[in-house]
Amino acid sequence: MFVNRQSPPHRSIRRAVALLSLFAFAAAACSDDKNDAVTTSSAAATQETTATTETPLPMGDLVATALTGHVFTQLAGMAVNAGLVETLRGGPFTVFAPTDAAFGKLPLDVLHAVEDNAEMVKSVLLHHVVPGTITPEQMAAGELTSAAGTTLTVTESDGMFYIDGNAIGAGVEATNGYVYVMGDVLVPALGDIIDVATTLPGFETLAALVTQADLIDTLKGEGPFTVFAPADPAFAALPAAIVDTVTGDDALLATVLTHHVIAGKYNLDQLPEGTITTVAGDDLTITKIDGVTYIDGNAVTVQNVQATNGVIHVMSNVLVPALGDIIDVATTLPGFTTLASLVTQADLIDTLKGEGPFTVFAPVDDAFDALDPATLDAVLADPELLATVLTYHVIAGKLTTDQLVEGTITTVAGVDLTVTKVDGVTYIDGNPILVQNVQATNGVIHVLGAVLVPES
Repeated sequence: MFVNRQSPPHRSIRRAVALLSLFAFAAAACSDDKNDAVTTSSAAATQETTATTETPLPMGDLVATALTGHVFTQLAGMAVNAGLVETLRGGPFTVFAPTDAAFGKLPLDVLHAVEDNAEMVKSVLLHHVVPGTITPEQMAAGELTSAAGTTLTVTESDGMFYIDGNAIGAGVEATNGYVYVMGDVLVPALGDIIDVATTLPGFETLAALVTQADLIDTLKGEGPFTVFAPADPAFAALPAAIVDTVTGDDALLATVLTHHVIAGKYNLDQLPEGTITTVAGDDLTITKIDGVTYIDGNAVTVQNVQATNGVIHVMSNVLVPALGDIIDVATTLPGFTTLASLVTQADLIDTLKGEGPFTVFAPVDDAFDALDPATLDAVLADPELLATVLTYHVIAGKLTTDQLVEGTITTVAGVDLTVTKVDGVTYIDGNPILVQNVQATNGVIHVLGAVLVPES
């Protein structure tokens, strides 16, 4: 499951010293001309960035400082286990070093798959090491060749440098090179888009659906592509009836899948806020809040997974394209029969098919079934009360979950709802949103497992 892991238990002091000695005094064999060519001056890379929330390491003895800060314990254990200490002894070198928090962003199953494969561990770690010294003043846009023989792309935007789309943090000088603190792990290309999706665990559902939709050859093609890849838990979170409807219609399935694909390669730093057109021909809305990138309101959980023909950004939610207006979506997708019937009874069809935009918190059929029968009968018997209850689920304006701020928000019924957020889940009057950001041409739908009943 894609969850933030707590920092792993600290490795032994001996392991930490081994790796930190490696970073302070070791390096790959020699620098190359390509890396030496990156020499444009800029001191911006020394500034604190959103790459990490860890305290940047000060100048001084790297071993003593890092041991005190305990920020590289995961990296230390992996490097020792891969037998890289002696291999990398030498220098000079530049290391883009992920902190424990960076490893904590990786899905557990992906991290375990890497840790269980010694060659993959070695390849991933060497992917973070560049022969030669690159000081902050020498950092510049261009390509670098890592000690693993892979290519790293450095870009610059608004005075900040990125490597494969990941912000480069503060630089710390060592006796034989530089270490840059990274808030993200740099994932090397393990093949094309399909190869990556089938090699890394957690994408079995996506891989099966791409096969069913006959998109394998397309996504193994030259591209390049940017893929917003939902992990298995994202598909598991969808109501079974919706999954059955989509997978039962190959044309609809292809539309949903290509709604997750953009032509061209866009690392996260290259995705501008605004709209971008998918291969399906519709638009995705990109927003950035506090260093997090959202696609149609859904957070990118793992960014910039490289492929030979593009890049993958991992999503914990499926991106559902607009299948029409609010009413069209509610009547097209299964599981909303009761809601659709009640909206008709309350004479709200024309309103919710209007220009809007609207945000609708849509209870599934089971939510209405769970209501106390006496309460439901009372609502159905009073047309005005029914309209009030239904419009209590509607907000004027389109608000995806990233735009729903904690606090109160006024509904079309004139009554307030309370929005809270806990561990990445958004709650409406204490009820969790089950499926978020279902797009419509005149707004957005958030699926609820409970009916919202105003106190009055």
